[in-house]
Amino acid sequence: MFSYNINIREKEFHIKALSIMEYDIHFLDDITEMIEKIEKSECERIYCSCIMEYRNFNKMGIAYLYNILIYFSIKKNVFVQQELYQLFHEKVSRSDGTKFKEIDIFDDKLSEIQQCYCIRNDKEVNQTVPILVKCIAKNNLLFNNAEEFLITTIGEIFSNAFNHSNENEVLFMYNIERCDEKFYLVINITDYGKNIIHNVQNYQETQYKKQLDSMESLVWALKKGNTTRIGSGGYGLSTLIDYVREVRGELLICSGDCIYELKGKKENIIKAKGIFMGTSVSMKLPLFDTSKLISYDKENNKIFSVTLDQI
Repeated sequence: MFSYNINIREKEFHIKALSIMEYDIHFLDDITEMIEKIEKSECERIYCSCIMEYRNFNKMGIAYLYNILIYFSIKKNVFVQQELYQLFHEKVSRSDGTKFKEIDIFDDKLSEIQQCYCIRNDKEVNQTVPILVKCIAKNNLLFNNAEEFLITTIGEIFSNAFNHSNENEVLFMYNIERCDEKFYLVINITDYGKNIIHNVQNYQETQYKKQLDSMESLVWALKKGNTTRIGSGGYGLSTLIDYVREVRGELLICSGDCIYELKGKKENIIKAKGIFMGTSVSMKLPLFDTSKLISYDKENNKIFSVTLDQI
C-alpha cells in the first residue's frame, strides 16, 4: 500500500501511496508500519506523494493518512505532493467537535467528503454520542433500553480515549457506505496518546508484578469488567463487541502492535507490522435492518436481538 525511500544523509523520509488505499485491517497494518519506520528513521523531513493514475482510494483511507501526517507535522517538517494535497483538500474536512450535527444519510455530499471532527472535552462527547445513536436508532429497530446502552457504551470509548491516553484531543470520523445494495454507518474514534497495551502492561506490573506481552494485554482489555481505572469501568469495549456481534457488523481495534478484528461473529487478533502510538476504534454497523429488534438486558449486562417472528 505504501513504498518508502530514506535519504539518511539529508534526513529525508519519502512515502509513496500506491494505487490502492482502502480503509480496512490491511490498511491499519500498513499504517502501523509507516509510523514505526518514520519514528525509527529519526528523519527531520517527511515527503508524501501518491500514484495518481488508476488510484483506488476511499475517503476514510485518505482522511486517515491526512490525520497521520498532521500528527507528525507537530514535531517534523511534512511536505505533501501538490496532487495529493489537492486530494486532501477535496476529500477531507476537519472541524471542531461543536460543529457535529445530525447525520443526513441521504445528503449527496456524504459521498464526496470525509468529515473529521476534533473532540476536545466531555461537552462535545455528550453532544456527539446521542446524535450517533439517534442515527442508528432511526434506521434500525432498537428498544429504548438499547439506545441508552449504546449511548453509555460509545460514550465510554470516547472517555477511555481521554482518560487512558492523557490526550486533550480525540479524532472522530463517520461515513455512510453502500455495499451490495446495503447501507452501513462507519465510525472511527482515534487518539494518539498512551495506548491500551501500554496501560494494561503498566497496570499489571504495578498492581500484580505481572508481565504480559502485547497480545495478552489486548485480550485482557477486551474482557468484560477488566479495567485499569480505579472504580467502575471495563465494559465499553467488551459490550461494544457484544453489540457488533449481535448485529453482524464489523469492529477494528488497533493499539500498540496488535489489531483486533471482528466480522460478524468471527474474531481475530494479529500482530501488526509496526506500532500504533495510540488507539483506533472503528465500527461498521448495518442500517435499515428490519429483520430483528435489538434490546438490552440490564440485569445481566447483555445485548440481544429478537426476531419479528418472536414478538
